[in-house]
Amino acid sequence: MIAASPKKTISQVFEEFLADQQARLSPRTFANYEDIVGLFEGFLEGYWPGHDDEYEKVTKAGGTYCGTFGPEEIPYAYGEFLGYYMPNKVMGGKETMKAAGTVTKKLARWLAERGYVEDASEAEERASEATRDLPAAQDVLNLLDEFVDTNAPGDYEDEIQDHFWIKKIEPGKLWLEPLTMYDGVIGPVPVPKQVTQICREMWDIGGVVVKTRRGWRFLEVWKVSP
Repeated sequence: MIAASPKKTISQVFEEFLADQQARLSPRTFANYEDIVGLFEGFLEGYWPGHDDEYEKVTKAGGTYCGTFGPEEIPYAYGEFLGYYMPNKVMGGKETMKAAGTVTKKLARWLAERGYVEDASEAEERASEATRDLPAAQDVLNLLDEFVDTNAPGDYEDEIQDHFWIKKIEPGKLWLEPLTMYDGVIGPVPVPKQVTQICREMWDIGGVVVKTRRGWRFLEVWKVSP
């Protein structure tokens, strides 16, 4: 059952937030705010967090997610937006990834200050983590891309194309657990030492790992998600 219409919708609150920020930010910084809020709004309209069972009814009536639900829904979407959508669905560099954390942290604090949500502390903490981890994951991806380009194995046997949890880290070595294609942990997989200084256990690496005569090696890397 769809709740009664909120006093203000998410769309209206986003517009108000951006208007407030435009008055205090440089044009370049404000453009980042607009971009991230636009990405957040696109995520909400695509995934309907917390209301996916109401999608058909609302859209058949001509409604949208952000035009139907109120700002109290926003903090609950932070985990999926920052933890999944930004690193996996958005083609952006370090500046975009860092801005995602910065802007959503400011948004969470602003929502609480304006009384649109009672407590945004968890959302603020999640955004702070994203400010640190999303750009770091982009660094790891770039380092692995470069490493694979110059060290890709020629002859190999087993090939695992999957997402891999990082289960153990030692200088220049990773141990990985495939999510679906293999039972158990594989490794050590050699990587640049800088990678092992940046990444953390339970980060997700999407790519291809193969078994060679010298052990497991990366063949391709597509994504790194904190």
